Amino acid sequence: MSKKLRLIFIGCALMCFTGAGYAQIFMQGLVEQNEGIYAWNADGTGPEPAATGHISESGAWYYYCASADYNGINPNPGSAMAHLTNIRGFPQFYEKLLQYNYTLADVQVKCTLSDLGDDIEGLDWFSIDGNSFSNYYHAHLIILVDGHGILNLILDYNMLIVNQYSGQRASESGYAPVRDISGAGPANFREIAQAFLADLGKDELRFIGTSIDFHSGLSGNGRTGGRFNISGYFERGKPEMPLIGLANDHEGLAGWNADGSGPEPQGVGHNNFFYYTASRDYGGIDPHSGAAFAHFTEGYTGFRNTQLQLMRCGYLTSDLKVKTGLSSLGPDIFGNDWGYSGSHHWSNFYNNYLVIELSGEPILVMLADTNQIVEYTNDWTCKSSFSPVYNISVSEQAGLVARSMMKDIGSHYLLLKTSCLIRLPGSEFNANGRSGGLWEVVSASLTGEHNKATFISASPVSGIWTADHSPYFIDDHVMIENGSVLTIEPGVEIKVRGQLHFDVQGSIVAGGVAGQPVVFTRSNPLFYWGGVQFASPPESNDSSKFDHCIFEHSQAQGETPYNCGGAFRMSDYSKLSITNTLFRNNHADFNPLGYIPVGGALAMINSKPLIQNCEFLDNVAEEGGAITVSIDSKPVISNCLFARNQAEAGGAVSFRMNGDGLFTNCTFAENTADRGGALHCTFGSNPFIINSILWNNSANFGKEVYLGTAGSHPGFYYCDIQLGSAGFGGFGGAHFNGDYLFNIERDPQFTGEGEFPYALGNNSSPCWNAGTPDTSAWFCHEYLPDVCLCGNIRIGDGRIDIGAYEYLLSTGYETPVASADDGLIIYPNPSSEVIRIDFELKNAGKVVIELYDLSGRLVALPFEQNCSRGIQKLSYNPGQLARGVYNCRITAEGRAINRLLVRN
Repeated sequence: MSKKLRLIFIGCALMCFTGAGYAQIFMQGLVEQNEGIYAWNADGTGPEPAATGHISESGAWYYYCASADYNGINPNPGSAMAHLTNIRGFPQFYEKLLQYNYTLADVQVKCTLSDLGDDIEGLDWFSIDGNSFSNYYHAHLIILVDGHGILNLILDYNMLIVNQYSGQRASESGYAPVRDISGAGPANFREIAQAFLADLGKDELRFIGTSIDFHSGLSGNGRTGGRFNISGYFERGKPEMPLIGLANDHEGLAGWNADGSGPEPQGVGHNNFFYYTASRDYGGIDPHSGAAFAHFTEGYTGFRNTQLQLMRCGYLTSDLKVKTGLSSLGPDIFGNDWGYSGSHHWSNFYNNYLVIELSGEPILVMLADTNQIVEYTNDWTCKSSFSPVYNISVSEQAGLVARSMMKDIGSHYLLLKTSCLIRLPGSEFNANGRSGGLWEVVSASLTGEHNKATFISASPVSGIWTADHSPYFIDDHVMIENGSVLTIEPGVEIKVRGQLHFDVQGSIVAGGVAGQPVVFTRSNPLFYWGGVQFASPPESNDSSKFDHCIFEHSQAQGETPYNCGGAFRMSDYSKLSITNTLFRNNHADFNPLGYIPVGGALAMINSKPLIQNCEFLDNVAEEGGAITVSIDSKPVISNCLFARNQAEAGGAVSFRMNGDGLFTNCTFAENTADRGGALHCTFGSNPFIINSILWNNSANFGKEVYLGTAGSHPGFYYCDIQLGSAGFGGFGGAHFNGDYLFNIERDPQFTGEGEFPYALGNNSSPCWNAGTPDTSAWFCHEYLPDVCLCGNIRIGDGRIDIGAYEYLLSTGYETPVASADDGLIIYPNPSSEVIRIDFELKNAGKVVIELYDLSGRLVALPFEQNCSRGIQKLSYNPGQLARGVYNCRITAEGRAINRLLVRN
């Protein structure tokens, strides 16, 4: 761009923008009316640290600035930055002001302290052709009505533009979301705030200062500076950089199917969609040196730093290009990965890496997990998911442009919007195992948005992850250091964006609740994440606890031990409890160096975790489809379901190298393996299997159990095992030397359907009331939860059932299911609404009913009633309670009776 054109641009930047935009809010702040902007340097004797701005040819500009009200500089109660003078495009806001008898002059704007940051010349401030540009950071703008704060926005930057010849000043901020801060105020102010946000919709605001004029000097309290009148306006919109990618420029999108003979695995799309997409430069599809997806064009908003830095460094806007990496349809499942919206065909392409290049040098990268492409009659559109952007520049000048663009992006995430893709006739190609075609990018943009999400891109981490900041996207390995604790609250979703893992040297406390689990998963279906690792963390740290969590789509990868334990791998660690947690679709099947990958969900060495009330479904490994217990490990695993897991050995669990432990009240069903459909034991492993069901598992050798070495002697007590010990493979049958006591070998009669297909179907099941008696040496009550996996009281109808589920004989009002001494009966139990409490009073008096959770906290208002002598039938509604077990305390005649109540 010529110097003349640059001067024309700078002149445009300083003009009043009153004709721009379609919705604006105009304001003015005069020093004489106790408003305006104050700017100053500080010598450190006042409230601000010592700092001095830079000197321009038009005089000094200052390090700090704020509105007149800041820190008592102007003590007038009505001081502010400005008040509103005109408005357009915000009809609901304006009408609501009139409804409550407010004028625009009653609406003020205040600005908190902002500063020049690092004040680095060439980045935070610089000059171009007689104009200086300075970025002020961290300003909070507050909108007030009649002195009540109702809205605020936090500016990533506000750029001051000074013409060094005329002294004319203007400013332009980046876009920022507007947040409601009216909650503590009267209802009318909340209504005004909501009306404003309704007008704004999904847009954001930026501030344009059309004139900033010196009024008078400022001194005192360690400050030296000036007072300035200001005029300007808010404008709605979003940061956006337009793109275009035409065939003549060797730009656009390529799509193809692959037969597997080239660099991509075989993949065939459907209808007019190919299985793979990438920009034209990918994999030599277009070998031209300038091939790309698209280049940037003029006309962007909210990227003033980028625009100026390109000019300052001698680049054109078109020198910035975007390239997209390989993405695909993934599982290509109808309704999930592709489908129809009306007559329009759509498809999701996953794992889209977008790289921004400057004259061929990569400077920024982002990962869009999903890019949805929609086919219309004559063209196509696409929109990606949002992502943060990371600086990958190397050279100094390209680094300046990258860092300037990062300043413009600020707290925004970026997404790619393509409003018009055109299929190029005659662009078909067939080479290198590919068969496909090309598209032109007629109209597209990179757009900034704010979304409810948190991206973790640096370690170590600690503190609290909250549902308000969820989902958490993981962009790097996560380290919890020795002595640190990461607490994860209910409802948090953690989405890992690559083969990345958690390395815990401190501790994690992930505490979900029923209906609000903590979810650990992947961000798109083209990869698995790397699980959670406890590699000999110091025992001096707090315990790690996982309650009401979901672990899914993880895979252990790398050299041993990293290829073991898809979701968890632990060594020399016992301060771990996992309760009420679901493990599904986790893998330990990556075997690059010949070391057997074990434990599809969990693998442990010399560890003793407690695992209770958990489900292990559809996990895969070479050994131990769900869990591998190895090298002196002794876990306690109770009340758990193992179903549909797969392995070469031990479809559900493998025990190896003195791996022992206690498994009580577990159900193993429909797991598959070559050896040991449910369990596999080898090399001196002697676990205790108590009160558990092993049924309908399948294997070539040892349908339920396989003993790989003569020295393994597991014990089975009060279990229901298909084919019995005679069906054990390997060193089973006549060679089995372990205990086999009080077991049965009869069909447990699973329900086979519904929410709990592996629960006992009825009271004719041979497992009903057939579990360990409370007088047995193998009755491990200290390891049993209060309820089974379906929420029934763990010991019902007088005795425990075999397996992970308890069948309750009675569930209606007619026949109570929970009875007690003193004739006291509570029914139905479990319940969801009103319960009945029947009992007999020998004397008339007051009866009090209280409900506590298991920690002793009162969870419902006490119920009190004066009752006469004789049989009582009270109805009690404790209100809305989460699913779980509670202690119901009935106090009468000077004594209290406690009974467990299950809410479902």
